[in-house]
Amino acid sequence: MPTDSPLAAAVLAYLADTGPVLALNLDVQQRVVMANAHARRILGTNVVGRALGELVLDFTPLPDLQTPDATGKRSHLLSLNTAAGMPESFHFRFFALPEGTLALGCLDFQEQARLQTEVLGLNHELNDLTRQLHLANAELKELNQLKNQFLGMAAHDLRAPIGVIMTYSEFVLDEVGDRLPEEHQEFLRTCLASAIGMQQLIENFLDVSIIESGKMRLDLAEATVPEILAGVEPIARLVAVKKKISLVVLPADEARRMPVDVPKLQQVLLNLLRNAVEHSRPGQRVWLSSHWDDQNLLFAVRDEGPGIAPGDQAKLFMSFAKAGTRKTAGERSVGLGLAISRLIVEAHGGRIWVESIPGPGATFQFTLPRQTQRQTPTPA
Repeated sequence: MPTDSPLAAAVLAYLADTGPVLALNLDVQQRVVMANAHARRILGTNVVGRALGELVLDFTPLPDLQTPDATGKRSHLLSLNTAAGMPESFHFRFFALPEGTLALGCLDFQEQARLQTEVLGLNHELNDLTRQLHLANAELKELNQLKNQFLGMAAHDLRAPIGVIMTYSEFVLDEVGDRLPEEHQEFLRTCLASAIGMQQLIENFLDVSIIESGKMRLDLAEATVPEILAGVEPIARLVAVKKKISLVVLPADEARRMPVDVPKLQQVLLNLLRNAVEHSRPGQRVWLSSHWDDQNLLFAVRDEGPGIAPGDQAKLFMSFAKAGTRKTAGERSVGLGLAISRLIVEAHGGRIWVESIPGPGATFQFTLPRQTQRQTPTPA
């Protein structure tokens, strides 16, 4: 076919603009001096000026272009680095030119078919794994519901006997405690303290089972920060005084109001304050502060305790998780207080986190949006 014929011109135009063939014009140093549109799309727009050896992967032997196959009948399988970062294999034919070589490459369709078969096989495996995962998730969801049901029932049934132990222990101490030997009084005080701790544990179990079952409902009411702290500060001071900890409550904004579930928010603040006191030593201080910005209300509880290692911080707000630091008076905990706090804060549409490094204490903070939107908390 004459090279100046209309048909030859059409073929060359197709090859240059849209043909799915790599067309590389190489100079005598085997550098690309011209590349068609398909080559630039596959190998990258910077292909011109690069040596053929830069495009070919190391494990692919280069043909000897010093004596190229002038007829182009011999095919060379070369694996090239593509612009997408994935190697692809092409069958190349090389044709001698007056000042270099023309390289024409097309995809290795056998390799493409093999890869397609592998992809289909992997896709089937992925579908099987996805089905297994859905089944496992359904089983886990059912087990979690059974766990919440069991916790709720057990905690509810334990409330009454624990209440009896607390009531009669307090009654004996108040009525005849001064007539008992000091050792017997200490026995009763130990029973009462243990019962109080057990009551708190039961309440935590009930909170977790209610929240994770999706049955928790926020009773929102407009309130100011001082109104919220009115039910928190007296109790927190009693807890702090027992350990000779100084509680510092910084002044709060008196006027702004926002919709919150006041009792649940007070529960969060008391959890954080108790946690700070339990990790502090006599003579140290705990701060409670609040701050408004344009969108959020921020609460912060800071202590002077041992601090928290970075590796422990991520798991603090998960159920039954504990940090590596120990409470200073040996207080016991099953690791539910912070998890419950997170669930309550998230139900308000807020966020809770901790900032700390080992040594200078920890600061627990949480934000609440000014316009609270009820949200479903993520199980801990």
